[in-house]
Amino acid sequence: MLGRIAFLGSGAFGVPLLRRLPDLVDELLVVSRPDQPAGRGLRQRASPVAEAARTAGLPLLTPPGLRTAEARHAIDEFAPDGLLLASYGELVPRDLLAIAPRPPLNVHPSLLPRHRGAAPVAATILAGDPEAGVSLMIMVERLDAGPVVGQWRVPLDGREQALELEARLGDLAAEVVPASLDAWATATLDPQPQDEALATYQPAFRRADGWIDWSASAETIDRQVRALQPWPGAWTLLDGRRLHIRRAHPVPGLPGLPIGSLLPGTPPVVACGLGALALETVQPEGRPPMAAEAWRHGVSRDHVLLGGDAPPT
Repeated sequence: MLGRIAFLGSGAFGVPLLRRLPDLVDELLVVSRPDQPAGRGLRQRASPVAEAARTAGLPLLTPPGLRTAEARHAIDEFAPDGLLLASYGELVPRDLLAIAPRPPLNVHPSLLPRHRGAAPVAATILAGDPEAGVSLMIMVERLDAGPVVGQWRVPLDGREQALELEARLGDLAAEVVPASLDAWATATLDPQPQDEALATYQPAFRRADGWIDWSASAETIDRQVRALQPWPGAWTLLDGRRLHIRRAHPVPGLPGLPIGSLLPGTPPVVACGLGALALETVQPEGRPPMAAEAWRHGVSRDHVLLGGDAPPT
């Protein structure tokens, strides 16, 4: 058994591993982000980890931040043998990194040092990487920069959506990380430093990051569509209103057409700087997602030009 473990997590990536932990530890404390208002009604919504912990009846702490006295006191009182983090969404302060006798571990959904930061799964798709993976590292004060104690790779076929890939990597972590936790408990980890020269970083996305530049290649825009779901989404403008492209795929284009023009036919196809993008699912502003063909039938005019010269500020 792994002793007393404090598990810090918020995002869906950490849920499969959390579900395995009760059978592996003597005592477990789950620490997650507070419930947040979400949706049109701004109703309070728990993080995926907090929801899973409540469903399983696990001890749960949701402090307003890890630097608060509430968080420090509760974790200190629990007296963990080790901290294990997966997609928590906040840097762990120095005092908490040193609160347990074992080195604190972070399960990260990328092949470190590639794609450090807040959005590693999206960054993997945006970069067109041929493989993704899970890294287990010792946490240090610098973001995702600690030595790696385990890494597992999976090949990609180039059609992954962000949520689907995140779920796949979460299942992988739940399968492979527990064996390394045994080495953690027996002080037999073999940490290897990251190569800083190979490090890349992806910060959290803003809404403007989803704006589609139709002068880019269809392959680039396709990666943007697949990577940025559900937030901020890949979006364009039509008559001054936002149109999200939820699913699409690249196709050969026709030369001489204005960039951003919607070609006639089924499925709807948009001219790009190189090639074209066939639309599968779209979401007009203020409406639910819908089949792109049905949306196109609802646009009354024949000639449609999407986007603009620059992203709106």
